[in-house]
Amino acid sequence: METDEYQQLMIARQRVYDLLRCFFLLEPTVNFLKALQEEDVLKNLRGYHFELDEGVELLAGVLAASDFGRFASDLMEEYTRLFVGPSPVPLYESLYRSENGLLMQEETLAVRRQYIEAGLAVNPEHSFPEDHIGAELEFVFFLCQKAAQAKEGQERDFLVQMQYRFFQEHLIKWISPLCDRLYQEAESSYFKGLAKLTKGFILWDYQEIVSHLSD
Repeated sequence: METDEYQQLMIARQRVYDLLRCFFLLEPTVNFLKALQEEDVLKNLRGYHFELDEGVELLAGVLAASDFGRFASDLMEEYTRLFVGPSPVPLYESLYRSENGLLMQEETLAVRRQYIEAGLAVNPEHSFPEDHIGAELEFVFFLCQKAAQAKEGQERDFLVQMQYRFFQEHLIKWISPLCDRLYQEAESSYFKGLAKLTKGFILWDYQEIVSHLSD
């Protein structure tokens, strides 16, 4: 793959992972919804995976609104119910993959080691463990950003292999049960769309891009 083509691919993927991490980490305020609408964030995401297409359609219906003030407060309440609690959808890899289903297990430590290996500083005072879905999406965003900036083939190969390992050992192993759970428990098209969008894009990206780049 030519350097320019490679960089463009990494930049395009970086933008999607930036979008996905924001969906999970930021509340759906009026200003956030307006920004998504104005930036037309869904325009290039159709036609790759059937669940991705379903997610785009659900979210597009929400973002087509002329007045977000009418339902932003309802989405904020749902965000709290789904992601904060008192009985939220689990957003941590260890809760899906560890034998005892608890937080801060070996999966969390393994994720942390990959962050450090890639040169990403880990803040011990971070508000949630490193295997939170928002943190894992942010890590892929970081790897895509670094790969787009890489000038030497050796650095590019290292960053591609880091992405492949992270998908294979972590993200791809729990993204489907997480998103299926979110879809089931969500009431609004916004969060149901987020579940489909996230699952569809990550499955497609792993199967069609990440796996082939590592060859």
